[in-house]
Amino acid sequence: MIDSGFRDVTGQIQDLLAESPIADVRRIRVEQDGNRVLLHGQVHSFYAKQMAQETVRRAGQGLHIVNSVNVD
Repeated sequence: MIDSGFRDVTGQIQDLLAESPIADVRRIRVEQDGNRVLLHGQVHSFYAKQMAQETVRRAGQGLHIVNSVNVD
């Protein structure tokens, strides 16, 4: 079972990504596997990929971030 603290963080991460001014970042999917946060999707630049990771890092303290976002 997923710890409710982790569930709250996953929701925060999704909210932060949804508020991004970068359209590609808003389309990134977030999954959680224990203490890992997995980012999936496709973006048009390495900048967008990095911005998504940094956005997640702010909310995901203590979680391992796996950035599997592909750059077109």
